[in-house]
Amino acid sequence: MKKLLKVLGLALVLVLGSSVAMAERVPMPVDKMPAQVQTFLNDYYPGATVAKSWAKMMRPTTEPMWYRVNLDNGTKLWFDLTGNWYQVDAKKSSVPASIDLLPNDARKTITDQFAGATVKSIKFKKDQYKITLSDGQKLKFEKGYGLKVKKAKKN
Repeated sequence: MKKLLKVLGLALVLVLGSSVAMAERVPMPVDKMPAQVQTFLNDYYPGATVAKSWAKMMRPTTEPMWYRVNLDNGTKLWFDLTGNWYQVDAKKSSVPASIDLLPNDARKTITDQFAGATVKSIKFKKDQYKITLSDGQKLKFEKGYGLKVKKAKKN
């Protein structure tokens, strides 16, 4: 019985290990990505130079899992399979104020309660936004539950 469990365990490790190895980062120019990615870049980062762009592919298919674009100013952008953004990381600069990625009530709360701070990163997952501000505040906004300060920067 112990040998059978060891063999099954080893088989499981091999199967899981091989599926992870099949995910591959493949260079991909932005003009080959979904139109939504291109529109996002044109609308919010006009004139920005793409430093690097790629798709995470699951092999043996050629279907991308997600897309990533790094801009020359250090901003990193992640998009899902259909081209919808889900993470913007502008830690070396700031997320442009013109980006309307956050719901209106979250933007208003940030503007009112954290005046002078700029948004450095936004991560979206389902109905939850994780936000990092220039003053070190880490915020979490959940639709229907409002804004919570997760962690304040220590002075």
